[in-house]
Amino acid sequence: MKSEFIALLVAIAMGAAPSVWAGNYTITADMWMQPRSGSVVLQMPPVRAAVNDWMQHPGTHLDILHSGDDQGRLWASEVQDWLVSLGVPSADIRKRVSGQDENSVTLMVEH
Repeated sequence: MKSEFIALLVAIAMGAAPSVWAGNYTITADMWMQPRSGSVVLQMPPVRAAVNDWMQHPGTHLDILHSGDDQGRLWASEVQDWLVSLGVPSADIRKRVSGQDENSVTLMVEH
């Protein structure tokens, strides 16, 4: 939380509008490996936080950042399918290659 606050202060100091600050929520491989159902997925802290963040900011997109390899693309597609099943319109979801670790995907909501 402290690092997010510092990042926001730096963005303000550099003249960036706070509305472009993004909330990032990382799903680890360990979290994702548990048996999934709609209630289990929604109870994952990063998913719950990202969906709540997206709901509080109408007109934003929920981006799924992934490693870009086959596993990352598959995982991002699975996350997208679950988000749609939970009521997030597919038009509000974007998958993006981030070059991050293949052991996680990150949900990002840009404000």
